[in-house]
Amino acid sequence: MILIDNINILKQIYPATWNKLKEIEKNIDTELIQFEDTKQGNKTIYMEKDGKKSYLHSKYNPIREAETIIDEYRDVDKDTTVIFYGAGLGYHIDLFLERHPDVNYYIYEPIPEVLYNYLSYKSLKRLSSYKLKDIVLGNDESTIRTFINHLIDKSSKDILHVCLNSHINLFPEEYKRFLELFKETIVDKKTSIGVELNFQKKWITNSMKNFGDVLTTPNILLEKRGEFKGKPALIVSAGPSLNEEIENIRYIKEKGLAYIFSVGSAIRTLLHYNIHPHVVCTYDPKPGNHWIYKGIKDKRISEIAMIYGSSVGYETIIDYPGERYHMITSQDTVAGYYLKNKDNSEINIVYDAPSIAVVTIQLLYELGFSPIILVGQNLGYKGEKAYSDGLKYKENITEEQREKAISVVDVYGEKILTSEVFNAMRQQIEHYIRVLPNINVINTTKGGVHIEGTEFIELKKIMDENLKQPIVEANWLEGSKTAYDLDYLIVQKDKMDKSYYKALKINKDYNTILDKIVKSINNRNFSQAENLYIKLDKELRKIENNDFYKTFILPMNRVEYKLLADSIDRLNDIKDPYEKGNIIVEKFRNFMKLCTKNIEEIEPIYKELKKRIEKYMGGS
Repeated sequence: MILIDNINILKQIYPATWNKLKEIEKNIDTELIQFEDTKQGNKTIYMEKDGKKSYLHSKYNPIREAETIIDEYRDVDKDTTVIFYGAGLGYHIDLFLERHPDVNYYIYEPIPEVLYNYLSYKSLKRLSSYKLKDIVLGNDESTIRTFINHLIDKSSKDILHVCLNSHINLFPEEYKRFLELFKETIVDKKTSIGVELNFQKKWITNSMKNFGDVLTTPNILLEKRGEFKGKPALIVSAGPSLNEEIENIRYIKEKGLAYIFSVGSAIRTLLHYNIHPHVVCTYDPKPGNHWIYKGIKDKRISEIAMIYGSSVGYETIIDYPGERYHMITSQDTVAGYYLKNKDNSEINIVYDAPSIAVVTIQLLYELGFSPIILVGQNLGYKGEKAYSDGLKYKENITEEQREKAISVVDVYGEKILTSEVFNAMRQQIEHYIRVLPNINVINTTKGGVHIEGTEFIELKKIMDENLKQPIVEANWLEGSKTAYDLDYLIVQKDKMDKSYYKALKINKDYNTILDKIVKSINNRNFSQAENLYIKLDKELRKIENNDFYKTFILPMNRVEYKLLADSIDRLNDIKDPYEKGNIIVEKFRNFMKLCTKNIEEIEPIYKELKKRIEKYMGGS
């Protein structure tokens, strides 16, 4: 009966867990976990391990055992989010909640058989009177990562792990993997939020300022997609091992044995040795990105083409002497709004990544190049160096960098040091190698990190065995500018103008509602305040559906907007209506001030964008 009632609760409230259990119920080993009566009259469970019974709870007094576990957690703030790792039969969960009834909590169980027995023994009805957020069956990596991401997003303060130690002893590998993924996800989250905070405004303002150039240069992914099938290409990066391959690269370029794409700062090393690659690829939104190409601009070197991501620092493409080609990036909401192909086909994009090398791998794959040959892709420290010669602003690694370094395996199977940033780049390369069908990536980087999915072959050996014939064609990138749908562009321009003026009205109405809420809560008229919250929510929906906000303002404040959205979920937990009202006003007012400021800041950029579109329309 308990199991049936719990299944109904899972179906209604925790459907994701119910669906997972339903998928694997035929494979659950009902003999793995067994019930046994204790001397105190309670139940315990055990499993056979190494020829003897291993218990998840005391076989004498599981209640007293639970008290010993919970005694460690005396001072727990009510804003703490608790993960009960290992459900067992829930004795420790029940006792903890009796002492700390106000915490939000999750029950996390990685072993399906244990969760099945828990649901057979313990009714969920009573637990729902506490703040049970979810029951998670963490038996695969995707579920674990999704859970941890959700947990971090929804937790306002501390996260506390309350673990059933016997569970960890019986299933150590599952706990080890959980902790690894938890740490990885926190690092990824911090990195992601840091990147977004640093670049969220630059991505949008750059995309606006670059839009005129996007309209008048070829889209490389539209014009040349699949045209270089089976042709070898080098991605040259600025790792210290690049120094050892300079003469090999020079020979490959002079003989036309492969197409050479320089990424990031590698162009400075190549120019230092008087080597001109076929292409430089760039996407970095930082204002200082253009200094990397100073040597090309100062010497007016026109033979090196540039392929740039549409959200790149706008200074980068100004006065660039070579041919320019663009690729739309995933961070560019501007092109996504205004542009459409004449045949209604999808406009291919490249996805933002921690490194231009990762973006270029996506690009070369779509163009058909194979194999893609990585050169100077160390992604780790080589002795005292992290970068190649010719980069005057790159010093040897510091003592602080060495202390913060993590250990990874290199192409020879030896341990080397790297940074968290380099490691994230490696993981992204490995991700694309996994998901892009039939991609062929060769890593030639001597002493570089091992990149899963690549084969390590020294560049000289590849030259001797594979790069024997000239394959580089003259004018290989030549093509007309991409003709986007002009009628669609005109329609979108007019729609955006109307949305701009609607956005200004929304701002005014939004602030009026906030003023009324302040008046209501100060007068202790909380029922009126509740009605105003509904109006405020409707106004927020208008913001989310307004083209000007969706294209420019919300992407410029994606971190703050997500924090606002996540905080709305937690407002329901606030019991004091006065406190709740003040928090709502503060959070929503601050967000609107930020948006209003951004609208004022980008107004001249928006006007310039309209002029560029009108100029393009007049010349087409």
